[in-house]
Amino acid sequence: MNQTLNYNWDYIDNYNESYLTEFPTQSQKIDIPHSLVELPYNYFSEDSYQKIVTYRKIFDVEDQLNKDKISILRFDGFMMKAKIYLNKEYLGQFVSGYIQVKIDISKYIKQKDNELIVVLDSTEDPLIPPFGYAVDYLTYSGIYREVFLEVHPRTYLENIYVHGDSKGFIDIDYDVVNATKDVKIDFEIFNGEHSLERFSSNQFILKNPILWDISNPFLYKMVIRLRGQYGEEYYEQMFGFKDAEFRKDGFYLNNKKLKLVGLNRHQGYPIMGYAASKSLQREDADILKFQVGVNVVRTSHYPQSEHFLARCDEIGLLVINEIPGWQHISNKKEWRDQYYEDVKRMVLVERKYTSVIAHGVRIDESKDDHELYSKGNEIAHSLDKYKQTIGVRNFRGSELLEDVYGYNDFSSDRLEHGLDDPHKTIKDKPYLVTEYLGHMDPVKAGSDEHQYIETALRHARVINDNFKYNYGCGAIGWCFVDYHTHADFGAGDHICPHGVMDLYRNPKYSSFIYASQQDEYPVLKILSNMKPGDFAEAIYEKIYVATNCDYVKLYKNGEYVATFYPNKKEFPNLKHPPIIIDDIVGETLKDERMSKKDEALIAKLLTKSGIVGFGHMSKADKLKLAMFMLKYKTSYQDVVDLWNEHIAAWGGLAKTFVFKGYIKDKEVISEESGPSKQVVLDAKLIKKVLVNEDTFDTTRIVVKHLDEHGSLCRYSNRVIHIETSGPIKLYGEPYQALLGGQLSVYIRSENKPGKGNVKISMDRQVKEFEIEVK
Repeated sequence: MNQTLNYNWDYIDNYNESYLTEFPTQSQKIDIPHSLVELPYNYFSEDSYQKIVTYRKIFDVEDQLNKDKISILRFDGFMMKAKIYLNKEYLGQFVSGYIQVKIDISKYIKQKDNELIVVLDSTEDPLIPPFGYAVDYLTYSGIYREVFLEVHPRTYLENIYVHGDSKGFIDIDYDVVNATKDVKIDFEIFNGEHSLERFSSNQFILKNPILWDISNPFLYKMVIRLRGQYGEEYYEQMFGFKDAEFRKDGFYLNNKKLKLVGLNRHQGYPIMGYAASKSLQREDADILKFQVGVNVVRTSHYPQSEHFLARCDEIGLLVINEIPGWQHISNKKEWRDQYYEDVKRMVLVERKYTSVIAHGVRIDESKDDHELYSKGNEIAHSLDKYKQTIGVRNFRGSELLEDVYGYNDFSSDRLEHGLDDPHKTIKDKPYLVTEYLGHMDPVKAGSDEHQYIETALRHARVINDNFKYNYGCGAIGWCFVDYHTHADFGAGDHICPHGVMDLYRNPKYSSFIYASQQDEYPVLKILSNMKPGDFAEAIYEKIYVATNCDYVKLYKNGEYVATFYPNKKEFPNLKHPPIIIDDIVGETLKDERMSKKDEALIAKLLTKSGIVGFGHMSKADKLKLAMFMLKYKTSYQDVVDLWNEHIAAWGGLAKTFVFKGYIKDKEVISEESGPSKQVVLDAKLIKKVLVNEDTFDTTRIVVKHLDEHGSLCRYSNRVIHIETSGPIKLYGEPYQALLGGQLSVYIRSENKPGKGNVKISMDRQVKEFEIEVK
């Protein structure tokens, strides 16, 4: 039995020894997950949450306790260490950080009125990874994952791991706690609710299994029954049949070569830090798979929520996990022992997830340490013989003790270069790029248009080079979303703007580069706001369109301009290269004096002048223009008039452009850009029904400031006002500012059913939503 202990805790924002005997009456009521402080978006002190605080939970046991049962207190995650007391008895000090903690409380628990006190220390301890030196991310604070009471028969199973391969071979591993001679264990495999086989050996072969794959993540259910003198218990484990192997010539899933294209994920959120509920964890997996369109995620640089991993199993998103740490390793025994413990506990918890394809057992970007990493690698293999290990470094010539050589390739210091040849780093071993870009080309909400465009194109270049080198396993970019970091890093505002999305899970141009490489749904995104003031001399640079369409038709002020096709020359290895718009005149130029050929010529020349400027045109193009003027006896002023009519973006009337995308000659998507004369408040509620289960539920409302063309007003920092009523609660303050014209407003449920209402207003515009809590 699992009993939730997540609602209705007492919380004091400090600690005094007297609290252990008489808890203060002025405590605050909170629910788990919980963060000690609600952080602003930027400019704050990480010292604000590094303190010692006190939690208390009074609870009854729902199951009937007796001498044949054992009670386990389970914390799925608290930051960082805690002294725990039950009914005035001291249970000990425990380190969690990112990893589950289980405590046998059978001696001290009673049927009614149990008092659980947690004295939580969220300070950064140099003897616990990832600490010891500077760390490029925040660890936040609080009991930020769920808490449960497990009641089992005195003999029970833990650390259950069901492995299935592509041939149908099943191997079930587990630990029997308090084993007795009469214990019997049997197994039954289900396809949905349909029973397929029953067997009593922990190894079995299922004929003709449906394989788990990224395009068909089929999961079976294994039911395990334990019977013995203390009673019986049932366990369920979802799993899939698959083979995953990193080889020296690439990565193979079910013996088919698959190029890995992915992003790294930090699990932090705005305002709440790590204390995100199940639905937000699952939504991140959905965003990565279905919105951004990657096939793998690396959980940098620590183990992450099992809700996230379970969703990756369900949707077919591959995962590479990683132990806590960043660059620093210590010679102190306490630190090294904690590292070994981290490897053990991470593998025992995460090996059961089908989506996990490798265990990351090396501290990210650390120096070589033969003793430390030999033992860490040995621990991982002893606990999971079916998954390879990977170690991530940022220098060449590193000792490879793991199965896969992970390398952070930050060679992309210019647009023309994406990734280095893998053979420059290592040969004849499995090789995976585990990070690229990030700090090489950061983009903030306030960055200029040129930087947004260039960063997106640099991601395109890296993905292009990822496919260029067919003997590499793939490349995982830095990173999925922006994240909070220490004051030692970034621009001093506590934000590392390295994500293809911002901290609020709203997209930057870069995210559309990834999305355009899939074929599940049409994508078309103009990588330009087409506004002259964002470009030097009001001259458009090359206009790129990220799309998976076969071609794009351009219309200007309602007139057809031309049709454009993917740019295979610049990005030859991409499945769907960006399209370059190199003619914004096209068939809109109509002159009875000219031949069709000459109309096309002057249209191209006018567009080139709009991209590079008249003064920077090549000698060849200038000569073509001169020959044209001579042929038609055209004056310079005539050419200027043509420029003003068809190109001019400064000093003339702004133009409206419509880009229409076609797949198999059918229009499937379009985007419009033009002068912003009217602006509107746009808001979309992601989830309308919140369901309270083991704990509260969360949703978000995506707020955008749009013009009449549907374009994001990216320089808008308007303040919105949020009002809530009913059984829901707003994260953060009632007044919040847009970031780059957009924001996510986070709303959680209270522990009671009913109808909640949210009202968002800006500039006398109002959006209202009803949220049902069940």
